[in-house]
Amino acid sequence: METGISLDSYKIFCTVVKTGNMSAAAKELYISQPAVSMAVKQLEEKLGSPLLVRTTKGVRLTPEGEVLYRYLDMALNMVKTAEHKYYEMANLEKGEVRIGASDIVISGYLMPYIEKYSSEHSDIRIKVVNKTTYESLEMMKRGVIDLCFVNLPIEHNEEMEITKCLEIHDCLIGGTKYKDLANRGLKLAELLDYPLLLLEDMSNTRKQLDKFAAENGIKFKPIIELASYDLLIQFAKINLGLTFIIREFDNKAIDNANLFEIPVEPNLPTRYVGLVRLKNGALSYAAKKFVEMLGLEEQ
Repeated sequence: METGISLDSYKIFCTVVKTGNMSAAAKELYISQPAVSMAVKQLEEKLGSPLLVRTTKGVRLTPEGEVLYRYLDMALNMVKTAEHKYYEMANLEKGEVRIGASDIVISGYLMPYIEKYSSEHSDIRIKVVNKTTYESLEMMKRGVIDLCFVNLPIEHNEEMEITKCLEIHDCLIGGTKYKDLANRGLKLAELLDYPLLLLEDMSNTRKQLDKFAAENGIKFKPIIELASYDLLIQFAKINLGLTFIIREFDNKAIDNANLFEIPVEPNLPTRYVGLVRLKNGALSYAAKKFVEMLGLEEQ
């Protein structure tokens, strides 16, 4: 039933009950006593029954007023709690940032930012979900995460807003067994003559490598497929084969003692790490602050 009664009317009524009289309520609310009396009278008229019994010593509740007050008091306390929680989040005293990214993007790009954010906003919970690009995107569509950091490019989607964060380059590496290739390099087609170690084909990085190979008339046939960059590097180090890594993330692995970068012709295309958000999604203050810290303007 729609009564058209304002929240202020209920607040005035509850204040009168708590303070015990109209004058004390007026003083607490910083309004005049006639305004308090009028508000209570109008509330009673709209509800259709007396709520208070006026006496020389103040007011007392009618049975109807007692029921109304009991529930209103709980409801108004919930409103106060809601306001308090909102301001906590708005002032970054509480909240949560939910991020989805692959392990290589987390370790190679996000880790310093996560560490800094956690240090500056210790009361904000950071939830990081380690998934492939397409798994992360699906979780974002379902509202499980707020921000998605992926290896670009990805398929165009009208629901998503993509911001480039960092330029990255894939490079071929090999162990001591393939040291001589570091000097002379390889044609892309020559890779078919060597054992290849690649990421699983569900990863976006692998999809882009396969696409590049297909555009140049070949198809990669790896002897080992893994979900972990770290394991690929370790396997390359013990000379099981050649593998691709992202130079910006794994540059330290190329030490020219155990692992060597091998030039490939034609050059592999430049890629980017991208931040993906839902266009119509509203980010929390905590998530907006994380985007801000990355130097990316939240739109």
